[in-house]
Amino acid sequence: MAKTSPYQQPMTAWPTLDTFGKKADLPNLDLSVFYFEAGNPTQPAIVMIHGLGDEADTWRHLVAQLAEDHHVIALDLPGFGRSDHIDQVYTPDLMKQSILKLMDVLGLEKAILMGSSLGGILSQGIAIEHLERLSGLVLVDGALYQPDRMADRSLKLMQIPLVGEAIYTRLRKDPDAAYDSLRIVYHDLDSLPKADREFLYTRVNQRVWSDGQRRAYFSTLRKLTPWVSSVQDDLPMQMAQLEIPTLIIRGELDGLFSADNAAAIQSLQPDVEIFEIPGMGHLPQQEDPAAFLAGLKAWLNRKGL
Repeated sequence: MAKTSPYQQPMTAWPTLDTFGKKADLPNLDLSVFYFEAGNPTQPAIVMIHGLGDEADTWRHLVAQLAEDHHVIALDLPGFGRSDHIDQVYTPDLMKQSILKLMDVLGLEKAILMGSSLGGILSQGIAIEHLERLSGLVLVDGALYQPDRMADRSLKLMQIPLVGEAIYTRLRKDPDAAYDSLRIVYHDLDSLPKADREFLYTRVNQRVWSDGQRRAYFSTLRKLTPWVSSVQDDLPMQMAQLEIPTLIIRGELDGLFSADNAAAIQSLQPDVEIFEIPGMGHLPQQEDPAAFLAGLKAWLNRKGL
């Protein structure tokens, strides 16, 4: 008999986001994606894209505040969270096309793309390939251009076939170990409010017990790495032509996306500002949402976005 777990229940949204949840069929991609939508559709749009092994709830403390003067969309990428877990390879192109197709479905000619980690990589890639679809770009501890490549040992292990899957699946035996696996992306996981910690404990164990999300995680990671490597040589010239208001938000203590990467992007790409949040790790939108919102809103106001 197959093992079962209480963590195999459907994912529920962060409480304040529950009423904003929707699903959309994406034309020509044969899949549906889950997303949160809030704010007035006549206001400037912000499309928010999460990182690898995360979901749209990573933006849980920003949606309502940004929706005061923006049309806010935060999606689960294909294979993750509540979006369809499909039986095909999760390529960067599939992810980028899913974002653009969702914009089409929602009637968005342009949007500010805001991406966290993997979401930042995809967002900068879309900006280079489809600049006409963007009104602004926000890179949160992640970008396609990475002269200072990530050197995290655990990510390298996850890229090894069978080894990665064994490490991932072993976490099903120990919910506390699954929760502790989050520590690499938070500077101080234990300092988060109790409600956040309880939510993340359940959420990471739900990911671990989802065969579909496990497959999406490894497929995405293993297709992402060679793509990022293959485009590095051409990026400096392409970025020099990328005239779009860009904000890099970085947690000061993030060990995955370095300050050197942020500075390199600023030196090559026009109209780039860097906002560093002191004492924070890879997910400053969760660790210090007040500082994150203050910096983001100040930039939006300066740029008339």
